[in-house]
Amino acid sequence: MSLFKKLLVALLPNRQDKTRQDKTNETFQPRHVNSILFRPLGYALGDAVVHTAHLKQLKSAFPQAKIGVLVSPTNQAIFAHCPVVDQLIPRKLRNYLKQRKQWDLLLDFENNFNSSSLFADLLLKPKWIWIFRKYNKKHYNLNNIKNYDYHSPQADNSPLSHYLNHSFLAEIVDLPAPCSDIQIPEKTPENITALWPAHKIRLLLCPQGSKRQIPPQELATFLRKAISEDLCKKVQCLLSYTATANEYAQTLCQAAPEIAIQCSPKTSLTEFFSLIASSDFVIAVDGGSLHLACAFNKPLISFFANCEPNLGQWTPLINPNLAIPHYRILTKEKIAHSNNTKDFDMEDGIHWFKTYLHKISLE
Repeated sequence: MSLFKKLLVALLPNRQDKTRQDKTNETFQPRHVNSILFRPLGYALGDAVVHTAHLKQLKSAFPQAKIGVLVSPTNQAIFAHCPVVDQLIPRKLRNYLKQRKQWDLLLDFENNFNSSSLFADLLLKPKWIWIFRKYNKKHYNLNNIKNYDYHSPQADNSPLSHYLNHSFLAEIVDLPAPCSDIQIPEKTPENITALWPAHKIRLLLCPQGSKRQIPPQELATFLRKAISEDLCKKVQCLLSYTATANEYAQTLCQAAPEIAIQCSPKTSLTEFFSLIASSDFVIAVDGGSLHLACAFNKPLISFFANCEPNLGQWTPLINPNLAIPHYRILTKEKIAHSNNTKDFDMEDGIHWFKTYLHKISLE
């Protein structure tokens, strides 16, 4: 272990004794928490979208509390559109110093202890620190890090969206069912509206993520079998923008020439929100676009590698209060890596989508 890590571990306080006392008296009660600082799992869009469900639950449990989120450039826009968030705090040293002793409760959703976050905890010095799943690392683990007050461990395949439901908070307050909460202006920007032809079923294709994609030949097969000949003229497919979308579209269009497929131009993240919100249906690979589709209550077909614990952890968070159509398609074989998204078992999904399209075409 480096000298810095040894020193950091030595400086971290042991909060465990205080934690045991708090659990036997009324020190920790929702009415005593007036500010909550939230540290997301990571920097990805999908993480942030699911976290908005936690933030909504926290506002329900602590209605009087100010809520802040530690953000990065990649996820800031998501949290900026979550209506219960009061303050965005970029993850920088000077901000930790400014926020010292300003927060009652720090919720840490990161999967492991790391130097930057442990050092931040020292500087922030909140009244309480609450952690969730933590995988042990060589130098930082649950045996030598005791700087937290509350620990809510999670099963390996427990959905991220349900972490608060699987914690002691659910024992002391009534939590609403988790549901992502992102709000954008109701009026769709003109440049987004112009991407969709009038009087057609708007099918948004999001087959590419940062680490995964549906092979274009497989998506073409799915579309050709699901979209019947009489519906081809009623459906417009729009391929979401990525750095390699044009190359992907070329292969996709060659394999499915009878289906109208266009590429979306590059959009800002906020414009992409509107693009998803203005669609009628989304087909997405496991990733951020899929979780945004859930947040905007879009009918959805999701493509996942048949891989645990990823399947459980990232199961689509469909609004439990709405009957949102959703079908999940998995790879034919169980595999070891969640990024291996190919060779999908699509026949039942094709039948489901074909039936769905026929139904909405008659409405």
